Amino acid sequence: MGTDNIRMTETGDVRQQILEVLLKERDAFISGNELSQRTGVSRTAVWKHIKALETAGFRFASSTRVGYRLTEVPDLLFPALVAERVPAGQHIGRKVVWYSEVDSTNRVAADWVQENAPHGTVVTAETQTGGKGRRGRGWFSPAGGLWLSVIFRAPIPVRVAADLTLLTSVAVRRAIVQETGLPVQIKWPNDLLLHGKKICGILAEIRADGETLQHAVIGVGLNSNIPAAAFPHALTDYATSLAAYSDQPISNLQLAGRLFSELEQLFQGLILHGQGFGHVLDEWRAASATLGRRVRVQTPQGLVEGVATDINAGGILYVRQDNGLVVPIHSGDVLF
Repeated sequence: MGTDNIRMTETGDVRQQILEVLLKERDAFISGNELSQRTGVSRTAVWKHIKALETAGFRFASSTRVGYRLTEVPDLLFPALVAERVPAGQHIGRKVVWYSEVDSTNRVAADWVQENAPHGTVVTAETQTGGKGRRGRGWFSPAGGLWLSVIFRAPIPVRVAADLTLLTSVAVRRAIVQETGLPVQIKWPNDLLLHGKKICGILAEIRADGETLQHAVIGVGLNSNIPAAAFPHALTDYATSLAAYSDQPISNLQLAGRLFSELEQLFQGLILHGQGFGHVLDEWRAASATLGRRVRVQTPQGLVEGVATDINAGGILYVRQDNGLVVPIHSGDVLF
């Protein structure tokens, strides 16, 4: 990840503690001595942490006599900034680990699983050097996008584990529509499209113990603030970003806050009440970019071609072939 990689974690991190103090007293100057006392480090160490935060995009008014005052925050998912958007009692986003750069948030989240990170922990990064999609494909992940993974820990049956991806696609769409009003559609099984171009992919990696889910890492790669000119030529016909389409910047912080709220609602419904994908099936159908279209689906058993007619509460896609036979598809990649 490189020696200049910056990591921000929960309240035990000194920089996090400094930010929490300055955010709480945002209109006031806080002396270096007071920050030193609150964090338990020297004034010199406080100064070094302030400089590191400036490198990440924070801006401070400072004076040798009166201390520091926070004047500007970056649009990054720093734990202290996310905490302002996570209400009491919510699990998703309660603990956030932010990196300036990682290979893959899903991979790093898997490491945090081994460290017993709690349910709802979010691992996020400004950039990914080895972002991944389904079937091991690469994922273009420059600065400006929303790259994050959510750790899911709950005793749900393995048979409904696939609902996590489907519910996440609904949660992401809800958050985008609420924040931007853009006409986002869902492509089976796990992509979000904007006027036919991909803006988001979702990748869930699960581990089970018998018939019960042990944990899952649910990755979300959302092209939020990537300029149109930044996309490689090979992707310009297939991918876009929210900002490129709307011609205005999107607040990743606000978008993530809405996403965490929607995920909390849907995941809690699944955990506590067994309200899986079937609970939002009609909403998914209404937002579908797949149903009613002629498709080619690459499945483990081979290529299936026909018209996508429906999806059931288990997430199974039905394709009616030209001979009239309706084929249920449990997994695969849809090509229009």
